Amino acid sequence: MRRSDRESLWDALTLGLVLCSALACSGSKEGPLPAPGFGVLSGQTVLVLPVQYVERVPGGWIGGAADYQEAARAADTEISFALNEVGGRSTWVMAERQAAELARRPSLGLHPYLLSADEARREGGDLRNVRDPLYGEIRMRAALFETRYALWPMEILYETDPEGGGSHLAIRTFVLDARAGSVVWYGVIRAAGGQPPASAGALAALAQAFAVQVSP
Repeated sequence: MRRSDRESLWDALTLGLVLCSALACSGSKEGPLPAPGFGVLSGQTVLVLPVQYVERVPGGWIGGAADYQEAARAADTEISFALNEVGGRSTWVMAERQAAELARRPSLGLHPYLLSADEARREGGDLRNVRDPLYGEIRMRAALFETRYALWPMEILYETDPEGGGSHLAIRTFVLDARAGSVVWYGVIRAAGGQPPASAGALAALAQAFAVQVSP
């Protein structure tokens, strides 16, 4: 079988798996979900989904980026570096690796960096189950790498303490069970302030704080 034929067959099987999972997700036979928290990621291969939203900060965009898209990809890069540096007991499948694999499989119809994230952004901590089209997008990525869990640094925020406690960058974060379509954990991870928020140093510090907290 030629390489292109094998890849087309794999893509078809992947699409079928996702459709079957989407139809059955409310009746998953995976058993009870693990206790919430980052401990469920220990020993797992984990998708690290790409950053979707970035707030503009005083001085421009985080990391000295020229625009929103460059800022989001700069955040992906820093998070990838920090997670690999911290280590831990998980194997991280970074956004760049996912994008490279999806570029090889255009028949899947998935954008390498964009997800249908509006509902997750709106619901935040009230979101319990991920619905289509987001569920299908994440489930398909997970099938490519045979993973169950996804770590999602969805949004980079800039927060100012109204009581004068300073300002800092933060990341709205989800841990998702990609098979069940459920939210395992949600929260905001913050970094200490002290550096200009648009600087490369501030972004690196945020990524480091993120990696330390999420690494089991």
